[in-house]
Amino acid sequence: MCGIAGIVSRDPAFREQPTLRRMLGAIRHRGPDDEGLASAGICVLGVRRLAVIDVEGGHQPMTNTAGDILAVQNGEIYNFLELRRELENHGHRFGTRSDTEILPHAYEQWGDDFVSRLRGMFAIAVWDDRRQRLLLARDRFGKKPLHFMTTKDGVVFASEIQALLMHESVDRAVDDAAIDHYLTLGYIPAPRTAFTHVRKLEPAHLLTFEQGRCSTRAYWKLQFGPKLAISVEDAASEVRRRIEEAVRVRLVSDVPIGAFLSGGLDSSTVVAYMAKNSSQPVNTFSVGFRSRPHDELTYAGLVAKQYGTNHHELVVDESQIDALPALIRHVGEPFADSSIIPTFYVARATRGYVTVALTGDGGDELFAGYDRYKAAALARMTIERLPTVVRRSVAAAAERIPRDVRLPQSLARARRFLVASRREPEARYVEWSGYFTGETRRLILGDRLRSRALEPGPDVLERARVEHNTEDAAETFMAADLTMGLPGDLLVKMDIATMANSLEARSPLLDHELAEFVARLPSTYKLSATTSKILLRQAMRGILPPRILARGKMGFSAPVAEWLRGPLRPMFVDLALSQAAATRGYIDGHATEALFRAHLEGRADHTRLLWCLLVLELWFRECVEPTRSALNG
Repeated sequence: MCGIAGIVSRDPAFREQPTLRRMLGAIRHRGPDDEGLASAGICVLGVRRLAVIDVEGGHQPMTNTAGDILAVQNGEIYNFLELRRELENHGHRFGTRSDTEILPHAYEQWGDDFVSRLRGMFAIAVWDDRRQRLLLARDRFGKKPLHFMTTKDGVVFASEIQALLMHESVDRAVDDAAIDHYLTLGYIPAPRTAFTHVRKLEPAHLLTFEQGRCSTRAYWKLQFGPKLAISVEDAASEVRRRIEEAVRVRLVSDVPIGAFLSGGLDSSTVVAYMAKNSSQPVNTFSVGFRSRPHDELTYAGLVAKQYGTNHHELVVDESQIDALPALIRHVGEPFADSSIIPTFYVARATRGYVTVALTGDGGDELFAGYDRYKAAALARMTIERLPTVVRRSVAAAAERIPRDVRLPQSLARARRFLVASRREPEARYVEWSGYFTGETRRLILGDRLRSRALEPGPDVLERARVEHNTEDAAETFMAADLTMGLPGDLLVKMDIATMANSLEARSPLLDHELAEFVARLPSTYKLSATTSKILLRQAMRGILPPRILARGKMGFSAPVAEWLRGPLRPMFVDLALSQAAATRGYIDGHATEALFRAHLEGRADHTRLLWCLLVLELWFRECVEPTRSALNG
């Protein structure tokens, strides 16, 4: 696991090693064990290394035998031993036990197609000095980040945006469309970033730069069809086999390894198979909140007891919001998932014991765990059969239900479900999963955004349906989450929170071979209008405690609603209600104040919306204005 950076430019001033060292210094936390740089032609590559495999011999950058192909990697290749044997049969010779060393040889043997042979999580840079050609590649689900920008005659790239900001040629103009997408979704989908001229390489994509031209293309797309002809029982058996294999290959490590255990179905499944394939008790780590003493820690304890793990618990309180500014600097753009805070602290605690932690990320998206999937299935059976005029009347009536904090959760969910019924099936995705949507979006947008009408909507879902061959709205939602939501939100949270603590996170449930199998199973195997994760629950029956199998979805989030009425209140006033925030033109100051007042008085629960606005202004202060000041001074 590493942080990588590189510069390709015909201008020597743009590719000076001191510049690259400053970039690497900004991501030292991603690789505290080693720093490596190498130059060839018009390219200089650099890496900060967290030593996990071949601790002594895995120094990067790596080269082929001739030394004319250089490679750096952030990530792990789980099938590197098989690929190494295959390459040796072709005459290649290796000097280390590192998974990174196969990369320049694999590129030399198979060209760009070598990426399709990789099983793992990775952000890779390969420089072909013979052709004066750069290749960047990102893993299929976007577990590892890679940001880049083009210059007047080249490319600059890095694992984090804050590293790119160290380069002299960076343009820090803010992308208004990206801010609009952030206010809608709570994150900024690839390829955009909050900076106009900085881009994310999309998951499952390659970037090439050759002869002054930069281009990108996809090398893989998850397909939901055609459906496999298999019984539910056989599907459950195959899911067990594939999950166990995915966990087993991710246990390869030369350093201590453990697991995040929330007590949910996904992380519990991973821990069960870790225990089965480990000779020593598994180290497990859980986080809870002082204001909710009986939350997920109870369920995590059940699993830890059943499998005899060395279990560690961390309780987070309001004092730990102090990490927020640093986390936003690490992300480099607005990011509204408040669970990044407890994830950061459990990662910090975990790093005290192990260097690698397995997670349950991807289980909800792959096995249909979110309420919006059930809502899509329910809508298909109910409101979609009603005439449009009736649907609109029902939605209008539901919208009149006040968002009072005393509103029972079941009624609040029903309100959200019915309000979205006025929209077409695929357009409901944003309504059910977004932040500022519909009327609240129109109210909050400032003059700078009000006329743009950039809300991500049916076009995103239409693309997901066509590109991933889904059979219904629920599957289309799943495809959108797997290709946009995961790499834009949850995997960013996990990458930033863990790597800020020099901890490597691995996600067995996002093994692409497992995903390819599960995606092509009928959607009815995975969910109904009332039950989520049907297949995974069946597969784990008799393996996990019954209480874990019977659990519904419990969101993992900090108690921000309480914090906004207490310790976060001064910060919100100083930032989101400041004159600076209002004059930027992105949000309406009066609307923000009205939302905050209603939340404080208990007339509505606007937790997610207020957090989204707080983080936006914090990002301007931490990532835009200080950089500009330093540049000007």
